[in-house]
Amino acid sequence: MKTTVMAHRGASAYAPENSLFSFQKAIDMKAQGIELDIYETADGKLVIHHDNNIKRMSGANVNISETSLDILRTYNLNGEWGDSFGFVKIPEFIEVLDLFKNTDMTINIEMKEGSVNYIKAIDSLVREYGMQERVIYSSFDHLKLTRIKEINPENKTGALYSFNMMYPWIYARVAGFTALHPSYNQIYMYEELGIDYVKEAHAHGILVNAWTANKPGIMRHLAEVGVDNIITDYPDVALAKIEEAEKAKNIIL
Repeated sequence: MKTTVMAHRGASAYAPENSLFSFQKAIDMKAQGIELDIYETADGKLVIHHDNNIKRMSGANVNISETSLDILRTYNLNGEWGDSFGFVKIPEFIEVLDLFKNTDMTINIEMKEGSVNYIKAIDSLVREYGMQERVIYSSFDHLKLTRIKEINPENKTGALYSFNMMYPWIYARVAGFTALHPSYNQIYMYEELGIDYVKEAHAHGILVNAWTANKPGIMRHLAEVGVDNIITDYPDVALAKIEEAEKAKNIIL
């Protein structure tokens, strides 16, 4: 299968990360999917942001988990973009689902922190929108992946990690995960050992979605070795590098 592209926090090289602007940009650039991060507010609302604290993007030292949605929406999360995008509100999860419901794009939901009802609430909204087949749940906390599968065994899951794990494809298969989400340098690390990471993962029925590849040469190499998805801030560049790799392969064939 041809490698596809997930826009990391949306097309975050071109608009404020995890904003409706960056998600729309990913649609416009024809990425096949997006990656986003989800938190729960103090009043139980689901919002999209990478950090629990919004200081990096707004300058305000405010924790999402300790703040209501109405208060959070008063902060401008424009990051380093200044006035380029006007007032950037933290998006609710339902706003993102509304944006993508009429597309065929995959949504990679990275689960962060929340109450005991947090994971159930995420799954419930995805079901309400009928988008279960288009969602993959990822997390560095692999117990969260187990919990989302307990809620619905058909839920797709991707194990995020960046450390040097021995035989990750065996771990993923035993845990019942759909995919591995390694830092892209893991692909290179295994190559140095003479092991084809992607081939081994595929042989065990595990997909490989590598993050966060932003350099063109790395993107092309990941396409050449056949990762299933490249997660990147630059979806347009990744799509072009995938096409280059495909054309070169066809010439060789």
